[in-house]
Amino acid sequence: MLLLSSSLMPPGPPWHYWRAGHPDVKEMSMARGTTLALPLHFHQEDQLAFILSGCRHFLIAGQPVHLTAGQALLIPAGTPHISQDDDPARVGQTLCLNLYLTPGLPLDQADCAALIQHCLGDRPSHVHLAAPPRLPLPMQDMSLTTSIQSLAQQANMSREAYSRRFQRHYGLSPQTFRLLQQLNHVKTQLRAGVGSLQAAMEAGFADQSHMGRLFRRTFGTTPGRYRAGPLPR
Repeated sequence: MLLLSSSLMPPGPPWHYWRAGHPDVKEMSMARGTTLALPLHFHQEDQLAFILSGCRHFLIAGQPVHLTAGQALLIPAGTPHISQDDDPARVGQTLCLNLYLTPGLPLDQADCAALIQHCLGDRPSHVHLAAPPRLPLPMQDMSLTTSIQSLAQQANMSREAYSRRFQRHYGLSPQTFRLLQQLNHVKTQLRAGVGSLQAAMEAGFADQSHMGRLFRRTFGTTPGRYRAGPLPR
């Protein structure tokens, strides 16, 4: 099992990440507390969230998904989502664990439940499957150096029209999408052992401190703590 004991979780930011020794699980994360909410973001991997205690609320493409203890949710790679807290006076502390999977695995509810049981020794009572976003405009596979103007030209649109349609269909602006892509690129570099400064520069950030603040706000931990990663038990 690849479980990190919640009693051993170090102090600091609520989210803690570590690498998993499973061919389909790139990494795992765990958080425990009453304020685990994260702003709009997405991952380059498929995310399988499992609630061990308490509850969490997700907002995906404007649709709410409510998870209680024992339930899980599969969020496809590249899907923008928001996670929200419930009233701590009513639900107490929430303990949540995420598996970040190789994107595009053909997983159904039974597959997800079996993977959680294999990694954690606990089987979810129900698994929700979020639909992957439908992106009608070129953006998902662009490089970090491709300009928004170039993407608009590829779509035979003005920059303003492209941005409006992107916002309407995807729920965030092209500029925000680009920023989240940069942060995910930083994650990939840190996971490979690259230092924070070099990772920030390669992702296109001019200021390492600015990248660090955005990274912590988006992923719930600092770049340095993410790069080190606590060991699973």
